[in-house]
Parts: sequence; C-alpha cells; structure tokens
Amino acid sequence: MTTVQPQNTLPADTAQLTYRFLAAVCLIVFLLWLAGLVFLEPDPYALYIFTGIILAVVTLAAGSSARGPKAATMKSSEKVEFLKSLPESFQIFTNVSIGVRTNLDAVIVGANGVFIVDVKTRSGKIEPTAGSDWIRHKVGSKGTPYRVPMKNPLQQMKRNIRELQSYLASCGVRPWIDGSVCFTRAEFEEQIEGCYTSEDAVLDHIKSFPDEHPLSDEEQTKVAAALAERL
Repeated sequence: MTTVQPQNTLPADTAQLTYRFLAAVCLIVFLLWLAGLVFLEPDPYALYIFTGIILAVVTLAAGSSARGPKAATMKSSEKVEFLKSLPESFQIFTNVSIGVRTNLDAVIVGANGVFIVDVKTRSGKIEPTAGSDWIRHKVGSKGTPYRVPMKNPLQQMKRNIRELQSYLASCGVRPWIDGSVCFTRAEFEEQIEGCYTSEDAVLDHIKSFPDEHPLSDEEQTKVAAALAERL
C-alpha cells in the first residue's frame, strides 16, 4: 500500500506563529498612532495609519488562507489514518484538491476501482431527509435535546464524485468511482447506503467492492499520476 500526502504544506505551528507576529505588529503600529494623537500632532502619523491598514489586510488575508483546504491538512490526514490498514495493492492519496472548493479527505486507487472517503467527526443521532439538509439530534449539557441541521453528505459526495470524474477524464482516464462517508462519532437509526459508522465497515466495503469495472495497471498508474498533481 502506498500513502501519498502533500509535501509542501507549512507546519500548523509555524503558520500560527506567523499570523500572531503580524497581529502583534499591527497592534504596535496602532498604539504608536494612538500615542501620536494624544501627545503629538496627528499629521506626522499618517504613515502609521497607512502601514497599520496594510498590515491588517495582510493579516486578514493570511488568516483567510489558513481556513482554506490546506488548513485542514493535518486533521484530515489524521482522520483517514485507518485506511493504512488496507492491503498493499491499494494506493492512498490524502487531501486531494479538485477545483476551487472541493477537498477530498482521501482517494484510494485499486484494481477494483477508485474510492473517495469522506470522514465526518460530528456527534449525535443522524436523521436523513430527502432534502439538502439532514438533522442531527443531540443532548445538551443539562439533558435538553436539540436539533442541528447539517448538509446532506450523500449529495456532497455525489458532487465530489462528479468533480473527480471530470478531472480524471481531462487526464485521459475514466475509472469507476465509489464514495463512502464515515461517521466516527455519530449513529443512525437504520443503515443508509453509502454511510458508515465504523472504520472497519469502510475498509470492508473497499476490499470487497466487486470488480465489475476493473482498472488495469496502466489505468491505475494514470489515475495515481493525476491525483499526485492535485496534492
């Protein structure tokens, strides 16, 4: 089994230190400007105002970038650690970015197909609906039950499959793609196709998936190369 992860991602601690440093600089500039208003003429401190605005914009932009797909790299990789239990014949790619907003927790390539795995860590009892939102039933700290809406994960998975199919087709390969949503802390009143509440169930599904649309070694190589470009 081959596991491929992004190599050019800054460590989370380094990124956080950078953002904190920028925020501290902005605060110092603001305090200097404020002191100038109190003790000196305000005009000479116009440069401080301009600098503070620029640094604030940079800090906000950096924070916004950190909330994008790469900010979830460490967490997402940890969520799919269980996939390493798959046989050696499977290749695993984590944090695959397709398009602008589509980030896949893991994509597995094997002789029996290509598999997308999305891991959900939300807790509660899940109530599926036919609409775009499902319902999570939870109990508060004082024992009061309440409901929380959540996006329909199966609709999200269908969109992810379409995005990946389109991308791989542009790379000259059209494999069969299956999707699984794994809820690690939630439960269902009844089994929902495509949703699993245990990691072992996801592993069994991938290993036992019928090879009705087998991938040749050449096709697997093409898919793997295409996915490696999106890490």
